[in-house]
Amino acid sequence: MRMPDIVGVATTRRRLRTELRRLRDAIGMHQADVVKELDWSISKLIRIENGTVGISVTDVRALAGLYRAEPEVIEELVTLARVTRERQWWSSYRYILTPGYREFVGYEAEASRLCEVHPSIIPGLLQTEAYARAIVPATSLAPMAPERVEALVEVRLQRQKHVLQDGAPPEYIAILDEATLRRQVGGPAVMRDQLDQVVAMANDKVVRVAVLPFRIGGHPAVQGAFHIMDFATAGEDSVLFLETASGPPVQREQDQIARYRQAFDAMLSQSLQGPDATEFIRTVADSLD
Repeated sequence: MRMPDIVGVATTRRRLRTELRRLRDAIGMHQADVVKELDWSISKLIRIENGTVGISVTDVRALAGLYRAEPEVIEELVTLARVTRERQWWSSYRYILTPGYREFVGYEAEASRLCEVHPSIIPGLLQTEAYARAIVPATSLAPMAPERVEALVEVRLQRQKHVLQDGAPPEYIAILDEATLRRQVGGPAVMRDQLDQVVAMANDKVVRVAVLPFRIGGHPAVQGAFHIMDFATAGEDSVLFLETASGPPVQREQDQIARYRQAFDAMLSQSLQGPDATEFIRTVADSLD
């Protein structure tokens, strides 16, 4: 079997674990059988197959050999494993980023299209440094040391640089509930600068901004922000991240992603877009003076 072309670390890691699961299913082995043969803990195999940890070349060879994969398939899997071990810009922050956040950043860096809707705060890719410095500790479930706050703010700014400024940025559509514009994170001055930046980015065509005004009433994202990420590589499934206070859990079930995409499209059709959206944002900014 010929593996797909290697694209990036996040998508490559997904292909690797998908292929390993396929090989296990092909010979009818259960997870309990695998860990017994390799003298592993069940939690190790579960983490590998769920993608919450990386996998070494040694472990890939052990699994592929146990699954009786052909020699050329084993070497292709080993190549994928080596790609997943390569350092990325966020590798130096691995001690402060949760596994879920690292996965989120990895997919975001490789996406060709990003769609997100947020009911309460300005999305990370659009935040000013001052806004980020105010919102990061405010949304934490526990007190956060100043050095951790600074590191997470730095990660947020690096995400903006690598996703929106370097190379060819993805198509990026952000739907903002009116509440995100009126919540004075960091105070009026910080919020005014933040809204000015959103307008500037929309006018520069870096991001397509839409606004859901209060008058439309309820909508699905009132219950939580979500991100849909699509990829240019043929056959590469989309992923969905749901934002929570404890991190962005990933969803890969395509039927569920289709439902969220339908909801996103419906909200976009109800939103102010283009000049109407930027004018609305300017009006809210002016009210802060």
